[in-house]
Amino acid sequence: MLFLYYVFLETLAGMKTLFLLFKNQHRNAIPLFYCGLIHIGFALLFLAILPFEHRQLQGINLWIKPIKFALSIGVYSLTWALILPYIPGEKLKENFVRFTVIALAFEMLCVASQAARGELSHFNQSGIYNIVLYALMGIMITAQTVFSMYIAYKFFKFPPSNLGQSMIWAIRFGMVISIFFAMQGGFIGQRMAHTVGAADGGAGIPFLNWSTRYGDLRIAHFFGLHALQILPAYSWLFKIKRKIPVIIFALLYFSFVSFLFYHALLGKSY
Repeated sequence: MLFLYYVFLETLAGMKTLFLLFKNQHRNAIPLFYCGLIHIGFALLFLAILPFEHRQLQGINLWIKPIKFALSIGVYSLTWALILPYIPGEKLKENFVRFTVIALAFEMLCVASQAARGELSHFNQSGIYNIVLYALMGIMITAQTVFSMYIAYKFFKFPPSNLGQSMIWAIRFGMVISIFFAMQGGFIGQRMAHTVGAADGGAGIPFLNWSTRYGDLRIAHFFGLHALQILPAYSWLFKIKRKIPVIIFALLYFSFVSFLFYHALLGKSY
């Protein structure tokens, strides 16, 4: 309980820092900040719809997936809003923010609209509309990932002087691992399924619905993508000053997520 209270206080301090960043003219990040808040609002809206929806897809309520995507997009947007002030190039950041907001909003629109229609948003090959929509989702998110790679390159090449070495390396590794496992999402897309050893659907843990019987590639995808939050959070919460502990933690984390991926490829549940 004490640790959770500590995390809560640190989170409040982080939100204060976020508002101060914007107050100090980091205006390029403002659209991402609002994008994050809006998607968290969407998650709450979909959560409110949940009890009134009785339709299911692959054994779970239609609105579970939109809730997960809205939360993930919200956290992702807020994370980039914090990182962008430390990236050089105002025009570059403006273009990145604009494209990222469009790509994420399009992704959310597709997932939510397909849920409302009672259709799968991913791997759906039943009809021209569903095929084209899924292809466009893949194109948009791939382009956003490639753009993120260039932003990461800029952060590596021009490390900010107003960040400690611990946080710089946490963000660097967070970017690399996140991008790597974003590309793993492309591998899942090529397979047209996230379950290994059985068809998608079936028994899974509550809400996340990760398979409890077969390999599930979404687990590594989730932990890999959120390295962008977890590694900087590790540096920040534990007030680490030196880069070596962060690098060791990042390598261990990458090994852990890679093992989850390998384990799923064998068709084994967690």
